[in-house]
Amino acid sequence: MKKVHSVRRRWKSVVCGMIRWSAWFLGQALPLSTRRALVASVGRRKPRGGFEFAMGMLNDLRRRDPVSLHRFLWANHLAYAESYEVSKRFGTRNINPTRLLLFDNITTHLRSRGLDPRKDIHSVFEIGCSMGYLLRHLEEEVFPSASILNGLDIDAYAVQAGSAHLSSLGSRVKLFSADMESAERIMGRQSYDLVLCCGVLMYVNESTAQKVVRAMLSRAAHLVGVICLASPGGDLERSQVRRSDGAFIHKMDRLIHRAGGRVVSSNWIGASASVRSSCHVILAEPPLPARRGPSVSSPACRPHIKTIGGV
Repeated sequence: MKKVHSVRRRWKSVVCGMIRWSAWFLGQALPLSTRRALVASVGRRKPRGGFEFAMGMLNDLRRRDPVSLHRFLWANHLAYAESYEVSKRFGTRNINPTRLLLFDNITTHLRSRGLDPRKDIHSVFEIGCSMGYLLRHLEEEVFPSASILNGLDIDAYAVQAGSAHLSSLGSRVKLFSADMESAERIMGRQSYDLVLCCGVLMYVNESTAQKVVRAMLSRAAHLVGVICLASPGGDLERSQVRRSDGAFIHKMDRLIHRAGGRVVSSNWIGASASVRSSCHVILAEPPLPARRGPSVSSPACRPHIKTIGGV
């Protein structure tokens, strides 16, 4: 059986390589604007190999400006964004194991601080929330007393689809369509008991990642939870760009330290069948003044941002 799976993986790798090379070859004669339009047109049909087609067609953008590449793909619900659909994301069985590990670490740490996760956590904010499926899981299974569960994401389609689904469930989760660089403005001056950012900082460079980490730590009353790419080859001196897709691997402990936070736990998770890439699951405490500050506790403290989808 292992041999069969190995052959399948190799064949899939060959096919993906052929799609990417063919798209790159075709794109040589086309201007960037035309290639973007072509990627968007093909992506709307959701074909197999859509990710490789996009990466091959926009290969020069991936090398020159990976942040712009990721922003274009996510904002248009293309490539890796296409797997974010209600039927594929909501429900505990669909949640990535690293996210469940993060939630377990959070509840364990809160209890060590004398807090009851089911009673004492009233507000959560997630940066890069997609359809809001993690916030919904927290609402149902982890923090049932939380009355405010807000999130933002650049993928307007995911926000709209997720908001409609959450509304049908009578959920308290509210989603906003915005770039993560707007997190500080959207969160306003209020603090949240918990701030999350799962698998998102890989799409921005070090300076932007530092800005987002600073915003999270300055708005968290108790904890910040982060899941980010990890280097499979050991520790980093500074942020690096992964060649295959232009994703960023950050030295997260340094970014947290620079923002005045303190790492309280960090798990390294290797790539596997259920975890596509090596990653770190990190918990950090904010600076002491932030931990003593008031957290969002009533509807009057909610950010004054238009909600997408009416949730």
